[in-house]
Amino acid sequence: MMPSELPEGRYLSLAFRVAADSGGQTRALLMRNRILATEGGVRPDVLTLGPAPDYERRRELLREQGQLVEGVGLRNIYEHFREHGWGDETPTGRTLEDLGAHRLREEPGPGGMPWRVVHRLPGVERPIIDYLREDGSTYLRMPAFSLNYKAWWRGPILMVGEDGAILGEYETPGNWFRRWIRDLVAEGEKAFIFMDSRFVVPHVAPMRGRRFHLIYLMHNLHVGPPRRWDSEVSPVYKRALSRIDGLDAMVTLTERQRDDIAERRGRTTNMFVVPNPVTMPTPPATAAPRDPHKVTIVARLEPQKRLGEAIRAFRTVVDALPDARLDIFGDGSKGPELEAEIERCGLTGSVVLRGFDPEAREALWTSSAFLMTSAFEGYPLSTLESMSRGCPVVSYDIKYGPREQITDGVDGFLVPADDTAMLAQRVIELLRSPELVQRMSAAARDRAARNGPAEFLAAWAGVVQATVEHKPLRTKLAGVELEFDRLRLVSANPLARLVQRGPDFALGGVTGRRALELAGRMKVDGRSRKAGLDAVLLELAWIDAESGAVTALPLEAKLGEDEFFRLRASARLPAATARLRLRLTWRNSAWETDVVQLEDGEVTRPAEE
Repeated sequence: MMPSELPEGRYLSLAFRVAADSGGQTRALLMRNRILATEGGVRPDVLTLGPAPDYERRRELLREQGQLVEGVGLRNIYEHFREHGWGDETPTGRTLEDLGAHRLREEPGPGGMPWRVVHRLPGVERPIIDYLREDGSTYLRMPAFSLNYKAWWRGPILMVGEDGAILGEYETPGNWFRRWIRDLVAEGEKAFIFMDSRFVVPHVAPMRGRRFHLIYLMHNLHVGPPRRWDSEVSPVYKRALSRIDGLDAMVTLTERQRDDIAERRGRTTNMFVVPNPVTMPTPPATAAPRDPHKVTIVARLEPQKRLGEAIRAFRTVVDALPDARLDIFGDGSKGPELEAEIERCGLTGSVVLRGFDPEAREALWTSSAFLMTSAFEGYPLSTLESMSRGCPVVSYDIKYGPREQITDGVDGFLVPADDTAMLAQRVIELLRSPELVQRMSAAARDRAARNGPAEFLAAWAGVVQATVEHKPLRTKLAGVELEFDRLRLVSANPLARLVQRGPDFALGGVTGRRALELAGRMKVDGRSRKAGLDAVLLELAWIDAESGAVTALPLEAKLGEDEFFRLRASARLPAATARLRLRLTWRNSAWETDVVQLEDGEVTRPAEE
């Protein structure tokens, strides 16, 4: 198989919402499906999981914009069961309760057709919603739910026949979502299921069946400040990352993010990297010169983008170049706040919020600079789109993406995060030198071209083929038993004192040069169709509590005939507060524990959970 050839099967991308004004994640999802269809020769479907009555209009708008092309389907789970029903489900003998006395409102669909009725029951926190057929009868009853909040995941979700008979129920939305996927995939057909949202992953993974290949593409940063590999992770990302073992592919947009996740939970064999692509646009037939006063931003007006910093930096730009102007395209919750910041900075007329415009990117053909002031990104599509139009980018050097896209001083500028003074100076440098803009413009186009559809398709073909090849080798850990025969401190100082703490190990109170000796055995309880325990990798490392620095240590691990691993190591104690981490990876599965903790010169065993 050539690297750019895709395995046969159904290609399904799950999303909660897809609309013409969606942000970069949805645009990247749609671009992937366009490339799969036009370059890869498959007919992918985008499956939407959220309720909306206007999907036909959404399809029209997306086609008009060129985001939805021939060969790419856009389906909705509510539309599907409204139109196709519940198959041969057997009635349960129960009938749908009449909630007419608790009706809150009726919401019509396009043209006034019945769509859904919302009920509010006394003492019930969440509304109960009936979804309606064209004749006004109920085909689905469920409580309102949110993908974002775990407490709102549970049902019941009632399947309702045309005569009002209850045909069955699902306890969670995830059970219903998986049922829909199974309905769409023919028996014996492979299915490659792409999930671009961290909110969707916990509802779908894991999924039983050898023909289903689950792929999660992480679009954004998963850690909070100070954004190290070991920084705090939000609950929704924790839920997504906890499902990695059950995924056939966990894909990041950059190697740095993959490595950070691997340091957090193990470098499993289902981790891959595929950067966002960009389709190189054809320059306008009558190309206008770049405006030496024009700077552009295309971004959602949301906190992540930190557009207030761009506005404040532009105050310095206008002080140096009074004719400079900044156009900001996009909608979002921070619009009024940003308008106030423009007025406060005295930049009315110099900085303009242009609102959402599907043609905003065309302004990049004549801009001299594009600004990126985000707190974090995954692999920003907006910067690639700017570079593809020859517009140099001035960006904060953040996790992740800009550093992987921009070569500082060649095709754009990277600025230390939060350094608005340098951000402004780099913009001034560009606006004062059309020759520099011209040189960087050509280099930016060349750089963006390396992220074209052919390269993107080849990368995804490699990932998808790997999910097929790795499927028989997948593992599932049930548990790990770890026992230490020896866990003690030794010292080069013959007068050193060893303090006995427990019958099996001696810890603490040692002066001078110290090392920790350990010996023990480990039993791995798990299963795999074809991967044996010889594929298990065991690693030992000190983790510095202050810096997060990881120091790998030699570890001798031998698998005996009784399928126990015998472990031996001697670990020199570091000067800093640290923990000694023992990690196991077995193909797609990972497990770890802290052996000891070191603090204030004392070595202790972690408390048992």
